[in-house]
Amino acid sequence: MRRGSPNVKRDAYERDSLVRAAILIPDTDPGLYRFSKDYVFTSSSKAAGVIKDGNASGPSLWKEVKGGNSLKDYLTSR
Repeated sequence: MRRGSPNVKRDAYERDSLVRAAILIPDTDPGLYRFSKDYVFTSSSKAAGVIKDGNASGPSLWKEVKGGNSLKDYLTSR
């Protein structure tokens, strides 16, 4: 999202850096960015925060398309 939560965003610097590097580029939808290429984040929460444009808990938000299990479910079942 180009503009998510109005609260302080801990991942704003990362998102802005990806925009400057043209890894995140404007989408045809004016409210969104899209990735121009694959990018590996240092944490699931940082990835979720950049995509959501707000603070986010990656383990809780990242879910399988089939089944709906979260990353947190996977990590706690190990």
